[in-house]
Amino acid sequence: MPYYAPDDESWSAVADPPADPPHIAVDGDGVAVRFVGPSDSFCLEGAPVRTASETIHTVALVAPSLNEGLVLCALRAEGQDLTVEDRRPGDARGRHADAFDQLQSALDEILVPVYIDDALEEVSESVDALVAVHTAQYAAPPTDDNTYFRTSVFQVGTLLLEEEQGAL
Repeated sequence: MPYYAPDDESWSAVADPPADPPHIAVDGDGVAVRFVGPSDSFCLEGAPVRTASETIHTVALVAPSLNEGLVLCALRAEGQDLTVEDRRPGDARGRHADAFDQLQSALDEILVPVYIDDALEEVSESVDALVAVHTAQYAAPPTDDNTYFRTSVFQVGTLLLEEEQGAL
């Protein structure tokens, strides 16, 4: 399981989880990304995938302390089509409406799903949170393990970390 720990203004891969938080743990099978803060943690898991040709990008906002977070949306990419699925809990819809609207607007400006990270980077410049994405693709969902996994985390327009496993 890869781990990441803060190192000045970026995050670096480390072999073992640090003794003291914060740190980020990426499940070796690409099932989840765990953000571990000083007093609590948040686990980002991928939204359910529907078809083998679909790539699912699950976007979350994570508190800078890493103590908490929430799933903002799922981006379903199939071919050149990109669908935004609101996955915010009911009580968070008003609180995070600006981030959700900004992401939708930024996604409207991109031509192909390859540029999703550009939209996430843009959103990270205007929220007081880390913007994280869990990307997965499956050979035969929902029973198979993923064949591709990637996560990236942005803060204030900067890519903090990226981990990728498998192939699209």
